[in-house]
Amino acid sequence: MPNRIYLSLFLGLLLVVVSGCVINVTPQNLIYQSPNVEKLDLTHFQGKAFKDGISVAVKPVTVTGVRGNQIRGVQALYHGAKANIVLFGGNASTINKSASKLHRLGSIPANIIWFDYPGAGISDKPKDMNPEYMLQDALAIYDFAVDKLRNDKPMLVHGVELGTAVATHIALQRKPDGLVLEGPVVNLTQLIYDNSPGWTAWLTRYKLSDSLKSVDNAYQVGSYKGPLLLIVGEKDRKTPPKYSEILYRVSPSDNKNLVVVEGAEHNNVLTSPIAVEAYQAFIKSL
Repeated sequence: MPNRIYLSLFLGLLLVVVSGCVINVTPQNLIYQSPNVEKLDLTHFQGKAFKDGISVAVKPVTVTGVRGNQIRGVQALYHGAKANIVLFGGNASTINKSASKLHRLGSIPANIIWFDYPGAGISDKPKDMNPEYMLQDALAIYDFAVDKLRNDKPMLVHGVELGTAVATHIALQRKPDGLVLEGPVVNLTQLIYDNSPGWTAWLTRYKLSDSLKSVDNAYQVGSYKGPLLLIVGEKDRKTPPKYSEILYRVSPSDNKNLVVVEGAEHNNVLTSPIAVEAYQAFIKSL
């Protein structure tokens, strides 16, 4: 009798190991949402600009999303700006948390417009997290930026991490003067598996919703023929250089550059003079 019990337990354990577990990945559990709508706090950003002695005019801006929700962001106009940049941040990278990134881009120098994603940071939470609606909101943000930043400077779309898929979508739909992808993703399946603990790889299967499976940045970049700059940290473990190398290879652009910043990690690429100089050179090439 005890042997039968042990055999049953063994077979049950074997079944778990072989079949593993299935984790359903949906927009609701993948895309970051803040617990509450935050109030805009630019204290850290203003302190950085003051310390560097850089003149910048900052003001809050708002766009109404396709679901009627308010999407909020900031407009930063830098003295001597050489370009306009519409920024789409990484997952969980909100304006209040990442004001230093805003300043690092602005000090290129460039004018920046950056909105928190719906439900994140200072933006209202939408009724649902449908990625299709989020892309429509992103197009509305770009159109808002073009309308507000009416000048003779090149218009760039800059995406970070998950935001690179959004930025490339906009580049295909609106044809900006240039596209910058910082720590880009290739597709969500690869990103999720590469960022899972190694021992879980053979025990766990991730099942992406149809709306997330359709996110294919390699396909998008392969369809984009405009100027392209890829920037990634050499030691970036979340979106490693191999992702950028794949996108560089599939890009049909005649004006493309891949910059792997030595020693840089996922969140500090733009602190490197190498990245800033590459960005400045890219703007001059437009």
